[in-house]
Amino acid sequence: MTMRLVSVVIPCRNSEGTIARLVMSLLQQQLPEATTLEIIAVDNLSTDGTARVLRSLPIRYVAEQTPGPAAARNAGVRASNGDVIVFLDSDTRPMHPRVLATHLETLDARPDVGISGGAIVHDIEQRSLLAFAENATALFNWHDGLPKRESTFQPAGNLAFRRELFEQIGPMDESLLTLEDFEWNQRAVRAGLKILFNPDAGVYITGRESLPAIMIKFYTWGLNVRSVYLPGRRSQRCWLFPDHPVLFYLNAPLRMLNETWVTMKRWYPVAPVKTILLAPLFLLYRAAWAAGIAVGASRKEGTP
Repeated sequence: MTMRLVSVVIPCRNSEGTIARLVMSLLQQQLPEATTLEIIAVDNLSTDGTARVLRSLPIRYVAEQTPGPAAARNAGVRASNGDVIVFLDSDTRPMHPRVLATHLETLDARPDVGISGGAIVHDIEQRSLLAFAENATALFNWHDGLPKRESTFQPAGNLAFRRELFEQIGPMDESLLTLEDFEWNQRAVRAGLKILFNPDAGVYITGRESLPAIMIKFYTWGLNVRSVYLPGRRSQRCWLFPDHPVLFYLNAPLRMLNETWVTMKRWYPVAPVKTILLAPLFLLYRAAWAAGIAVGASRKEGTP
């Protein structure tokens, strides 16, 4: 019987508090018959004890000096040997023992699917409302209460693909420090491949507990909206003056209100009381994102 190898690639930057938990949970995953697992963790310029923790774990340790998740993931893929590669973020953990198996089942059943995606949900063990609101705002399209469906984007915090996809569409763009996974997804779509979201392949994610850190995150995401996100969303007619660097500013307040509304619409059926109480935080985080959109509107390059 031919053995199949699955490679999990994890970019790590200052991840000493969460990476061991993720690795231990991956080692407990129930894999299909004749399937083995390798874990590649890429230390991307950490300044805490991440390197020390990684060297104590049963993983392949890679150090990548080029900053950014794209460079870290690319380095992890280069170091991997798997037929199937799974990207997870270092602050996630599988929701159950068959997350990897569910990704494999999706890819095996659908040759037309290039990327298998799963839910990314705020970690039930983290009580911080700031962190819950961060994850609810950023990941409203990928919570586990949503149906299985074809999608146009799956965040790299939880996705799987066959190695040949990476060879076909190329590595992630290392010039992008944000939205690098969106740009890579769009290349897969343009190549004629499907992205399938299955909530059963879900992970929990730990959020930030510092308000300034969360605001910086959303602001930075906004910087690349016009240069990276919008080209893949030309069909969305709600974007005003997409080709005008000055009038494009008008999108900032409109998108802030729209994305806040969509966030509440997605989460209200799941957690109605919490959704209403946290509406001011959703709006605040989107305001930081909108500020990034306005500042980045005149940029021609995608780098923050």
